Amino acid sequence: MSRKVSVRLLFGESIIERQGKHHIREIEVAADGSDSILAIKQKLAMAFGGKVTSDDFRLVFGPNDRKIGGQYRNDPSVDESQLKLQQFSVLTWLDKFPHWQITARPIQQTPPPPGVAIKKAAATAEGKDPEKAVTEARSKGEIPALKDLTAPWGPKPYKTSLEDLKANGYLPPQYLDSPLSPLEPAAPSVRA
Repeated sequence: MSRKVSVRLLFGESIIERQGKHHIREIEVAADGSDSILAIKQKLAMAFGGKVTSDDFRLVFGPNDRKIGGQYRNDPSVDESQLKLQQFSVLTWLDKFPHWQITARPIQQTPPPPGVAIKKAAATAEGKDPEKAVTEARSKGEIPALKDLTAPWGPKPYKTSLEDLKANGYLPPQYLDSPLSPLEPAAPSVRA
């Protein structure tokens, strides 16, 4: 079984729908929420006529723009093919608030490697060439070489704990009543 979900395309901080409904699309998703986030992004890309790809946008949901999936290009912290829509309770919330929509925003570029932004800013403030400052800092060991960095900047695999991902808003919290939760309810305490 499937159901329709509305997704709006948002550029910057203004919703294009004010000019008309042409930037709102409806896509079919599994009624049980078993669609992966990657599959939803691919369906959405097709709904927009192939003008965008699933790599061109990120998804958020609800009044507080809850992150759903990767938030920048080549985000190694999330495997969108493994994350399911049901993990974010989107369909449950849409049942309660049918006027809510999933929002697709342009994806942000991958942030600069560690240490690069500060070196470039300092060099610019001092009137020096920022690229040359980064190259010199790498040769002196002040900034790690790209070969020593984890994804998305270097070849080393990215590792993080589930707790870090949840704390940063990349993964949904798990609740005791969720079939996805490995937690068991605590045994009732006995009072003497």
